[in-house]
Amino acid sequence: MAPLNPEQRRVVERVQQLTRERIAPRAGDYDLAGQNPVESWRDLWAEGYLASAIPRPHGGLGLDMPTYIGVIRALAQGCANTAMTLHMHSTVLRFIDALGTEAQKRRYFPEVVRFGKLFGSWGSEPAVSLSRTFLMETAIRRDGDGWVIDGVKHFCTMALGASYYMVWCALDGEADMGKALLQALVPAEAPGLVTDGKWNTLGMRATFSPSVTFKRVRVADDATLGRPGSAIQVGVVESFGLGYAAIYVGVAEAALAFAIEYARQRVVRPDNIAVAQDPTVQRHIGELAARLHSARLVLEDSAAAWAEADMVERGLLANRAKYLATEAGLDVTSKVIQVVGGRGAYKDYPAERAFRDVRTATLMPPTVDRMLEAIGKSALGLQEGMFRFGSGPQGA
Repeated sequence: MAPLNPEQRRVVERVQQLTRERIAPRAGDYDLAGQNPVESWRDLWAEGYLASAIPRPHGGLGLDMPTYIGVIRALAQGCANTAMTLHMHSTVLRFIDALGTEAQKRRYFPEVVRFGKLFGSWGSEPAVSLSRTFLMETAIRRDGDGWVIDGVKHFCTMALGASYYMVWCALDGEADMGKALLQALVPAEAPGLVTDGKWNTLGMRATFSPSVTFKRVRVADDATLGRPGSAIQVGVVESFGLGYAAIYVGVAEAALAFAIEYARQRVVRPDNIAVAQDPTVQRHIGELAARLHSARLVLEDSAAAWAEADMVERGLLANRAKYLATEAGLDVTSKVIQVVGGRGAYKDYPAERAFRDVRTATLMPPTVDRMLEAIGKSALGLQEGMFRFGSGPQGA
């Protein structure tokens, strides 16, 4: 695993500064309000980061995976919600790059580069567990010179904030998800989109992800990406998991940094020495630092191997990184509050929000059980991708 070169480091250091100065200071307010981090999106656009995954010939940064993961991790250290929404948006752009026609790229990429438009990705549904089987019941069917979409989506990240939503659908009447799965880019203003507007969760509150119902939502003929089934064959869906891992690691890093600084400065009586001098605190900090360091190394190693890996290999890389980041993130953010003590539970301190955000964000599929199963199968020589793909709707 080679370290970042000077150009890559400059990209990451620039977003680190932006996060410290602009994004992190407003993270608590967005969390409290449960609203999309619009001002932070604007800052990212102004600095070019909304175009992180857009190739350079189309005006984007064209970041390789190690640099991109460094950017997401740095953002998560200041605001998990901003990092998560940028990652969702960037993954949609990867799908457009992998599956879109040249005309689609010329249409959608400038919307991001020139105007700061965002793209959401809506896959979750009320009756389907993506952690068990990648299955869509939201139906899309031909209607004249376009398409019509009907169904319900849950956890619709960036609802009422993004300009387009990549909606995961199944061709109406096709049972085999490998032949049915189709992504449609739906404009936010499309008639027939109805949201309940409910998003009052434990954490990741500023990702604003209510449920959305599609009632005969019509899109143009050129609004779909690739041929049916191709979305699961290009090695992009696996990048969701790698980005999630970067978010968990970044949030946990910020929580641990807070605990270390607190332990150094907090002086207790009657000894009048810093908490950092307590051997018990030292052991706790040492354990957390070691766990987090190992998760970060696997994350960076996975990102370095990404470009040369095929789809199955990318699934393994993402599963390993996400599993270790999940376990380390949950452990670190929980124990940081224990190390800091009662003050760690105060909303005035960042540890409480870090714990809530990681506990919520680590529910993103695939689950720990699914990741371990896939990792185990790989170790046993049994080939399997990151997700299972089930049967689609029958005449939905």
